Amino acid sequence: MQLDAISELLHANNGQVTRRQIDQAGIDPHILGELTRAGKLERVDRGVYIDPAIFEDDMYILQYRFRKGIYFKDTALFLHDMTDRAPGTYEMNFPQNYHPTKINQYPVKVYRQNLAWYELGAELVKSPGQHLVRTYNVERTLCDILRTRDRSDAETIQQAMVSFSRMKNKNLHRLSEYADIFNVKDQIRTYMEVLL
Repeated sequence: MQLDAISELLHANNGQVTRRQIDQAGIDPHILGELTRAGKLERVDRGVYIDPAIFEDDMYILQYRFRKGIYFKDTALFLHDMTDRAPGTYEMNFPQNYHPTKINQYPVKVYRQNLAWYELGAELVKSPGQHLVRTYNVERTLCDILRTRDRSDAETIQQAMVSFSRMKNKNLHRLSEYADIFNVKDQIRTYMEVLL
């Protein structure tokens, strides 16, 4: 019975299951250890298990491990299919006074932001492994990659702006609002005048 429930969770979550999901389903958590020892599950991080036959989702695992992190800048572009470069290092934004422990063990570049802007434009999107992860919306991401401190490279910015100009569901009003907030209105206007 419990094995069937775990199989259903694995199927519903693209081959991945967390200790929290097991607890919520009322399944004895000791079964995770038993299945891991039997080679039927693989523990990929604290509280995260995958079906060894299925490819693991690094972005989901990082999101699970560092729940306050929101995928940021070039990593957000990748999640929105606005760049063809897969990130070698993931960029994550955290609240200003939050310091995630042991994050230096992972390929993550940490950013911190004041609370007034930290949640602005955050949304859920599907990772390449088809799990929901938090990132910023397209309009916020365009502003983030243009900000002078640690700005993205020119080729990435150009590719993202061209991609945005071709989107059917782009929100120019929201882009303008965010550009005001992040002081990049002139740069955004320059790109949009050329591309739209």
